[in-house]
Amino acid sequence: MKQRVMIVDDEALLVKTLSQAFRDAGYEVTAAGTAEDAERILDAKERFDLLLLDNRLPGKSGVELLAGRASRPAKRVVLMTAYASDDIEQKSIDLGVDLYLRKPFDLGMLLSQASKLLEKGAET
Repeated sequence: MKQRVMIVDDEALLVKTLSQAFRDAGYEVTAAGTAEDAERILDAKERFDLLLLDNRLPGKSGVELLAGRASRPAKRVVLMTAYASDDIEQKSIDLGVDLYLRKPFDLGMLLSQASKLLEKGAET
C-alpha cells in the first residue's frame, strides 16, 4: 500500500512540482489550495502519512489549521513557510510539527527528509 501525502499550498506551481515529485517517488498524493479545503478533506476522515503544509495561506494559516484540529491530521507534519519567524517556529514546535521548513528549499532534501520522517513514523 502506498504511503499517502497531502500537500496544502496556494502556490499552484509548487503544488504541481511537489505532487509530481512525490508521485514519482511512489507516494499517493492529495492536494489542497487552502486550509479550508484541507479541512474538508480531513473531515471526510481521510488519513495521511505525511502532511506538507504551507503556513501562509488565504484565510486560515497552516498553524491555525493544526491548532484547530482535535486530532493530528497526519502521522508526520512538515510546516513550510517563506515568512519564517521565531514565533511561528515556536508555535509549530508546540503543535508537534516534525519539520519546520523554510522556503525556498531543495526538493531532493525534502524528499529525503520526508522518507526519514515516514520511516520513523512506521516505527511508532
